[in-house]
Amino acid sequence: MEKLILGIDPGNYKTGYSFLSKKNNSISLVKSGVLKPPKSKPENLKFIFSELEVLIKEFNPSEIALEGSFFGKNPQTLIRLGEIRGVILLLSSLYNIPIFEYTPQQVKNAITGYGWAKKEDVYSMVQRFFNVSPETYDEADAIAIAFCHIISKNY
Repeated sequence: MEKLILGIDPGNYKTGYSFLSKKNNSISLVKSGVLKPPKSKPENLKFIFSELEVLIKEFNPSEIALEGSFFGKNPQTLIRLGEIRGVILLLSSLYNIPIFEYTPQQVKNAITGYGWAKKEDVYSMVQRFFNVSPETYDEADAIAIAFCHIISKNY
């Protein structure tokens, strides 16, 4: 049975996404990219919603893997990330797609074997595993998040 996982790395200025397919013992990258919304609210939330909705309708993922919130020094950043996560949670609910969250350390551990790896290390392992050169770290992180989910669920 094939599983198609939508991995999302929510961000204030760039939101990475990926679709990984798990069939038998093979994991393959179907599509990945970065959403770059306008910087003004609420247009940016509408942009993320509509772009992710188009992707969900096109690919019909069975599950969504999302990087969980982390604690930063800037409260405004946390609020903005919470708004973007709210958009993703709404889409999950509207399309009845189960959502699973992973900490940055879980994602890094799954893809590099070390939970405190640097972004460059995650990027490098994504390149090696999937033979791609992601446009940004956000895109590489989205691929790593979907990979983490597949490994964690042992599909």
